[in-house]
Amino acid sequence: MSDSKLPLIHKAPVEDLVIHVARTGLSIGDNARLERLSDGRIGVFARLRKPILGLIPHHREGLIGHLGPMAEEIIAPSLAHGDDLRVRIIDLTPEHLANGYPPEVYISVWGDPRHLQPILARVDLPAPPPEPKTKAPKGLSGLRPA
Repeated sequence: MSDSKLPLIHKAPVEDLVIHVARTGLSIGDNARLERLSDGRIGVFARLRKPILGLIPHHREGLIGHLGPMAEEIIAPSLAHGDDLRVRIIDLTPEHLANGYPPEVYISVWGDPRHLQPILARVDLPAPPPEPKTKAPKGLSGLRPA
């Protein structure tokens, strides 16, 4: 079998950001990592700029935020099986460009789709309404509609 990775999530927002996006040095294309947090959510970690004493340049891996419930449901089986995932920052909006809205960070996740579970199969969708029965017109007792 090949080691090629397929997209598991094309674009997922990182929720509850715990960083100041403009000060961390994050950029599009940076690597990230997913890991279970102590509260059970899936955290997104990346290499962040954290200067020592505010002067000496230093980079350290740190928590950015966590995945939302839908993205977490898609990725959880792959994390549980220890699959190698490729996570990248694909879009971000720092505070000074957010125009009054909250800052945003988006990631994409690539990996082996073997452990994916169909989400829509587990959602209880309402059954379609039954087809109305057609009755034969009176006077044509032996004929039926085609």
